[in-house]
Amino acid sequence: MKKLSAESLSDLTIKAAKPASKPYTLRDGNGLFVLVHPNSSKYFQLRTTLHGKAKLIQLGSYPELSLSEARIQAREKRKQVKVNHVDPILEAKLAKQQKAKDADNTFQKIAEEWLLIKQRTLAPSTYLKIKQTFNANVYSMLGKYPIKEIDNKLVRKCLLVMQKRGALELMEKTRGWIKQVFDFALSDKLISENPIPVKDERLEKHISEKFPRLKSKQDAGRLLRNLVEYGGSFEVSICVYLQLHFAQRPSELRCAKWVEFDFDNAIWTLPLAQSKTRKYMTKPHTVMLSKQAIQALKELHSYTGHSEYLFTARLVNQPVSEATIRKAFRSVFTDYHIVPHGCRHFFSTQANESGLFRQDVIESFLAHSDKDKIRGTYNEATYDSERRQLAQWWSDQLDAMREGAKVLAFKQA
Repeated sequence: MKKLSAESLSDLTIKAAKPASKPYTLRDGNGLFVLVHPNSSKYFQLRTTLHGKAKLIQLGSYPELSLSEARIQAREKRKQVKVNHVDPILEAKLAKQQKAKDADNTFQKIAEEWLLIKQRTLAPSTYLKIKQTFNANVYSMLGKYPIKEIDNKLVRKCLLVMQKRGALELMEKTRGWIKQVFDFALSDKLISENPIPVKDERLEKHISEKFPRLKSKQDAGRLLRNLVEYGGSFEVSICVYLQLHFAQRPSELRCAKWVEFDFDNAIWTLPLAQSKTRKYMTKPHTVMLSKQAIQALKELHSYTGHSEYLFTARLVNQPVSEATIRKAFRSVFTDYHIVPHGCRHFFSTQANESGLFRQDVIESFLAHSDKDKIRGTYNEATYDSERRQLAQWWSDQLDAMREGAKVLAFKQA
């Protein structure tokens, strides 16, 4: 069929154009034309040149793209080519590749990459907590979305599920972790900005409370007496006993390995990578062992010395769970709610009230980082001698609390 040579088309002309055995064009002028295919489909195309080379640019199909819209697009494309010397075809190809790349960069993929890198510096327990939290609460709602398409509204929707069930503390931590994932994506230029604001007034704020702890020496004595009659496993009873004597972080004691203990020198050396405050430390934290602690450890060694861990979970070569130890505390002390971490508060209160030890020594005993960052940078004192005295004093105090300093034997399995 003969090509029409009109300089300017109309919607009526395009609409009336009938298909032929071969494709033909309807020219509009300035390089814009409509290509009519034998199957009746009609496409707007623009013919132009860049650096002396012919370029054929696809604009869209008719009638989805109207004639007036096609003319506007054609003017913009001609300006790109003639004035800015931009190749629209190459730009479209790159945009398509970028779109495919963005679709592949899902939140879950980026979050897993971030977590893999963070694993180098995170305590094992923290790494596991983030991983489990994302699997249980985040990936089901955010995981499949390209990270570039996620906004704060979608993140909030995910967090509100946690808020509804009352997990406010975990919700706040999760929000912080999600924010870090977006910061990670921002550093890799996968997104142009972090969509998570500093505050979100629509989310409830968690009001932190101190860990539930023992209120008096009398209560501590009652717990220790009840521990002798504890009906659970011998290993768990020793864990509860040592938690009181060591006053270290529960996760550090639960995950302790026999290789970390030196009975000859009465020292427990915690791996630097496992310490919560390791980024402020230049060497591993050491715990001085009292005579009572060594006796309990040697007794425990006859039961679990063949294992890697002091306190091994049944059937698997893993540390005993946090839930098991918490349950043990609930079983041996029913007067009010306490948790393993509360042993650190109880120790700190008693040691400070005694007036026998310097605050620096007590804080070092607890492996607390120095709040004065400059002082902490230069002060590398370990107070080993004073901490050893403090450890023995504290074990003696616990014996006295248990009942007139009378040491009772453990109920063996």
